[in-house]
Amino acid sequence: MNNAVLRRVVVHDRYQLELKLGYPLQKGRTTRYRIETYLFAPHSLGINATSYPQQEFFRDIQHYVRMKTPSFELREVLENPHSPLLRSEALLHIPRQALTPAEEEALRDSMRILRAVLKSAAQNYLAPIASAPSPMTLATEHDFMARVATTIDALDQIVQRYRALAGSLTDTNASAELLRAFRLTDESISLLIEDLLLRVHQLAHAWLSPPLLVTWQATLVARVHVEIDYRTAQGYPSVLRKSTRESYMRRVSALKKFTSSVLWLATSTRREGTTWEQVLFAGAAGVSMIFATLVAFYAQAAYGEFTMPVFVALVVGYMFKDRIKESGRTFSSRLLNRHLYDYRTVIETQDGRRQLGNVREKATYLPMSGVPATVMAARGAGPHDDPAFAGNIETVLLYAKLVTLRNDAFDYLSKDGVEVTAINDIMRFDVRPFLRKMDEPYEARLMLKGDKVRAVRCHRTYHLNLISVFADEAGAITCERTLVVLDRKGIQRIEQFDATGQPAAPSGRRLPLQLSEFAESE
Repeated sequence: MNNAVLRRVVVHDRYQLELKLGYPLQKGRTTRYRIETYLFAPHSLGINATSYPQQEFFRDIQHYVRMKTPSFELREVLENPHSPLLRSEALLHIPRQALTPAEEEALRDSMRILRAVLKSAAQNYLAPIASAPSPMTLATEHDFMARVATTIDALDQIVQRYRALAGSLTDTNASAELLRAFRLTDESISLLIEDLLLRVHQLAHAWLSPPLLVTWQATLVARVHVEIDYRTAQGYPSVLRKSTRESYMRRVSALKKFTSSVLWLATSTRREGTTWEQVLFAGAAGVSMIFATLVAFYAQAAYGEFTMPVFVALVVGYMFKDRIKESGRTFSSRLLNRHLYDYRTVIETQDGRRQLGNVREKATYLPMSGVPATVMAARGAGPHDDPAFAGNIETVLLYAKLVTLRNDAFDYLSKDGVEVTAINDIMRFDVRPFLRKMDEPYEARLMLKGDKVRAVRCHRTYHLNLISVFADEAGAITCERTLVVLDRKGIQRIEQFDATGQPAAPSGRRLPLQLSEFAESE
């Protein structure tokens, strides 16, 4: 089994980066990973411990933790006994008068997981057509048509069998809540199929020559109309029209959250080391009080109880007592920051009955001399000759995470037959604090064009470099670099590099088809 942390950085919107980390579980023992991300920012952006303290950094990040979507091939959704579709059919095909509460809960979970599994399976199967062929040939056209035809056929069979469950639900006197879950999932699956086919429709022109293009686009349009007509007949309000654009988006978002929430995990975050902090602060206060008391005793023994020297000694003792106390608090805070993390997030089941693990987080500023050599090498590798890096005029912010996952707890989650092999930690980072002190994004510059001087409009951008270092218990270390290109209007693009500076697979703004080893953070 590959125990490497899976990492993917995408642009969520103009102001937010989305970092997805996948933590594979190690069978039979607790899983631990350490992830360190070094953020290099130009000094001109004014990012430092005073203007952008660690507390603000944590305020600008948002976490979602969820189980990794169970992995099935498109055909396996129809055939694998552990498929959520087959599990639902098996539960409903047992002769009975009514479903038990446990069976209804299992059915609700299976239905909602089906939507996530179907999306992942369809995207993985369609992954080869996300990139246009060069050049277009009869073989590439055949590959495109065969893959799309197989996808449509599988989707047709899946939705036909899923929608056939409605009769069995009625026969078993299913509760109104279960029937509602069935219909909401049905509506969400219909929207998913429509979206997938429309994206394929947009890709078709890159794969097919005009005669075949017209035929296949007509086929895709007809299949999309089938889903639209079905939702209309069922009374589902998620049909996109000019007058329903706002309500449509709200409905689509709510359906995604309803179906994907079955994979979400509950989290609770608290500051780490608060008990030790109070103990050390109390110790610092005790040391300062001992000093002040000794000064008072000595002065009284030497000069008597009510004399001016005693008065002066008490005042001086109090002054030094206060400074000793504050110095002790500062020393204690530095000691705790060196050995403890800032926050601990406990991961647990949605019902709160079982703890699955925890994530410890810490953010701190580092001098250039404190950055490991491997990180500096990754920062300097690649084709970008950045004067800010060469002159060591960058601010470095370290964001460290220590992840611990209890394997036995995830075995408990897998008891219904769908194996949980990993969890996804999805973090969104708001970059707007980095935009405050940027100059105008465009500036006119003079240049020679032949023998004439022309004014040209130049784009001013700024670079953030994120160096991520991953380490597992075996000591294996992986280093990756992400270049984030910004201007005052927000994120322009991102570029990926490995530790040697070689370009990795691009992952800028969302592709025509979202194809990833991670389930989306819906």
